[in-house]
Amino acid sequence: MTDSSSEHNIIRIGELHTPQQREFSRTLLLSPLITTAAQQPPGLATRSTDSVIDLSMPTPVTADSGSTQTRILPGTTGNSRRKMRVPTPSLLGTLEFKIYYVICATTIVNMIYTMYQASSPKRPEYEGYKEELSEGWMFGRMMDLSDGQWDTFRSHLPAFASLMFLYVAMNWVFRLAVVRRVSREFLQTPTKVRGFLPTLWFPFLFATVFAIILSGVSTVFILAFTGVNFILAKRFGGRRWAPAVFWVFNMAVLFANEYYKGYEFGRMLQSLAWLDQWRGVLRRWDVTFNITMLRMMSFAMDYHWRVRQEDEASVQQIDALVANPKTEKDRVERSCFAQDYCFANYWAYLLYPPLYLTGPIITFNSFVSQMRYPSPAISTRHTIVYGLRLLASALLMELILHTVYCVAISKWAQWETFSAYEISLFGYMRLSFIWLKLLIIWRFARFWAMADGIDTVENMRRCMSNNYSLQQFWRDWHCSYNKWLVRYVYIPLGGRKTSTWNTFVIFTFVALWHDLTMRLLQWAWIIALLFLPEGLATWYFGKPRWTSKPYFRLLCSLGGTVNIMAMMIANLVGFGDEGVEKMLAKIFSRSGFAFLAVAYVILNMYLQVMFEWREYEYRKEYAAHEASLAQWEMTDTAPRVPVTRSASDSPTLTKRQNRSGIGE
Repeated sequence: MTDSSSEHNIIRIGELHTPQQREFSRTLLLSPLITTAAQQPPGLATRSTDSVIDLSMPTPVTADSGSTQTRILPGTTGNSRRKMRVPTPSLLGTLEFKIYYVICATTIVNMIYTMYQASSPKRPEYEGYKEELSEGWMFGRMMDLSDGQWDTFRSHLPAFASLMFLYVAMNWVFRLAVVRRVSREFLQTPTKVRGFLPTLWFPFLFATVFAIILSGVSTVFILAFTGVNFILAKRFGGRRWAPAVFWVFNMAVLFANEYYKGYEFGRMLQSLAWLDQWRGVLRRWDVTFNITMLRMMSFAMDYHWRVRQEDEASVQQIDALVANPKTEKDRVERSCFAQDYCFANYWAYLLYPPLYLTGPIITFNSFVSQMRYPSPAISTRHTIVYGLRLLASALLMELILHTVYCVAISKWAQWETFSAYEISLFGYMRLSFIWLKLLIIWRFARFWAMADGIDTVENMRRCMSNNYSLQQFWRDWHCSYNKWLVRYVYIPLGGRKTSTWNTFVIFTFVALWHDLTMRLLQWAWIIALLFLPEGLATWYFGKPRWTSKPYFRLLCSLGGTVNIMAMMIANLVGFGDEGVEKMLAKIFSRSGFAFLAVAYVILNMYLQVMFEWREYEYRKEYAAHEASLAQWEMTDTAPRVPVTRSASDSPTLTKRQNRSGIGE
């Protein structure tokens, strides 16, 4: 390496001499900052004026006046090194927590019994809502199938499962019989094939037939909208104002779909009215198009960032990172080859059968990356275990629908004869039903994607009842959607720098994306407002003068209990039934005051157990982190050899370097 401070150098993993040097270079993936010689471990000593590239971002690094800098490429977030605190001692076996266990267990048993009794056919209210119930198959009781979405999914479940089994089986046969014979080069060296990938040949064909079966002649509308989006992305991708074009077009499509109710041919031209008889199994194709719109934006923005990255680094540097992604973040943020952003891959991605109707949402970059390099997280054993978990969740739902008629009672909305305790339990079970319903639907789709070799995000990562923070709750509820919002909305709008107004923009979009109703907008703005006090409390009480106090966890539970109640109210407003106002009025009446006081105390105890369980999870994470550090130190026995580079070894200058005259 030359002594000139104006020299720009990039150290690549393959060019480092010792295993320890290569191992340390991989740790740069954990930090967006460049490590100077004083900070580097043995085996990678360089001058302070030298440059090391963050290998998660193929950006050349400049050194100026002895300092080091890095640039984050468009579409990437860099990598942050998190400092891990020392865990607190366990309290799970103390007398205090044993008392909590008894009280919480007794309360849960009482809640179940009360809801079961309140749903009894012997209650006088039963006659008012029994018309909403259906014939059951457990305990000689009726079952509550009054939720239209769940009833539709449940009734079509055998057909959906058979179709997905057929797709997965045929795709595996196609890969074994055709892809292995026709495209051995792709299997041996996946990066040699660019453009329409062999592993997407069959999904492309099946997805096209699948779309026609579902939407019939309305498939032409899907093709038209997705085609225009593709043209806009390819035509304007890379220009600074391109994201605005993508957003305006896609939001206009959502509003038009809602207004015209799927575009009946008879309304366009009377002579084409006969085509409305051939609209497929799903006559309202536009209802599920919201999910497709997210994929359309993902493709457009991923391609836009790919083009923008070519202004920051050479094409060779960007393409070099396509091979062998190590983490899911690599798959999401590392761009594909430019040729991979073709219409065939785009169409197969949009209509990928297991995920087409419901998600979970996967980005275009990650989808193509997994089609080139299958995720190591997928295994036969893991998929089978996941399928058993799905089956257990479905059986739990059947049990609940036979014993607690929360949906039918909520729709009936006659709360005069129910106590405040019973009403609050039905409200809680209404939200729990929504959580479990969506968990099963998303797990069903994710299971078949896993069986096909595609790994997606678990949408419901944590039980609804195991949340006390609004921010954490929305990270774990519809997690893939949350990650999509962070990547394509939150970060482009400024991230944490503009988080206050950013949150209102995001939740307004979430409400409009779900449905164009004032009720959902009210829900969105209530949720956004709730972020403010939580953020202020976290900022103020998160300082050492509070966190070091022995009563700090008690302060947290006092605030967390208020948070839980506020989240339940907000979500009942947004996703509850028409009688939610009567429900809340009865709970917060003078007669319900005693119940609220007791509930507040018990929730505080429950939160103490929840805090300690989170700390238990953190202790395991901390122990794994310490073990990995110890292993690294034991293997770090390489001699301290400086890494030198000659001027002739310097990589190709980027477009931006050439334009600015650097290195000339």
